[in-house]
Amino acid sequence: MLAILQSLGIGLPFPYEGGLLDSYEALLTPYMLRSFLLSIKVGAIAALFSVVIGTVLAVGLWRMPSFLQQAGVIYKIPLILPHLAVGFIVFFFWAKSGLVSSAMFHAGITTTPQDFPSILFGGDGWGMIIAYVYKQIPFALLMIYASLKRLDMRLLETAYMLGAGKFRAFKTVTYPHISGSIHSTFCILFLVGFGAFEIPFLLGGSQPAMLSIEAYNLYFRKELYHRPQAMAILITIFIFSIAFLTVYLRSITGTRQERANG
Repeated sequence: MLAILQSLGIGLPFPYEGGLLDSYEALLTPYMLRSFLLSIKVGAIAALFSVVIGTVLAVGLWRMPSFLQQAGVIYKIPLILPHLAVGFIVFFFWAKSGLVSSAMFHAGITTTPQDFPSILFGGDGWGMIIAYVYKQIPFALLMIYASLKRLDMRLLETAYMLGAGKFRAFKTVTYPHISGSIHSTFCILFLVGFGAFEIPFLLGGSQPAMLSIEAYNLYFRKELYHRPQAMAILITIFIFSIAFLTVYLRSITGTRQERANG
């Protein structure tokens, strides 16, 4: 409620002379729109890669013998790492002075470390995407693997007996069983990447910056009269998250109903 009121210029610790919606109108500038699109891009691409790779790994782990499945618990290690640690790991590997750049230099692929492409701190967001994918794949694997553990293997055996190949068995038996977990995981990971702060703070660029960084800069690094705009960014993130969940889940439900009717 405080964020909503202050985004409208109410309850501020200083006299506010603007209109109720001035802070929201300030978000319609080309720069802020680029920041919004960058946030969507980073969240969506990272979530998509994480879910796809996590699904493949989960199915592979699920098909392994039980003793190998127990050893596969090592995949949970990135889950316990804080985002700050993941950011430093990505920096250690992918910076111009990082491990990958040094390896390419010593292998003769690049003439100098500066020839290594600028993956981090760029306006395209790929450094943040790499960090999120590394952090999020284990979460996707965990969610989908837990769903696979509840799948009755006799359903797959029946599909094979009826002549279904591995791809068709996955499409008609396995995927419908885990689709709920896949969609839920995608929503969670997309919204985390869209609105999170730590990874963009460490690896993001400044032109444009992610929405969370713009809110931070406006609130802490500029004058008090920018506070309504910072609050407006936070409210926009919240409203977009609710709208995205509503539209996405309704579209998934509608698709399932169409398939059931068909």
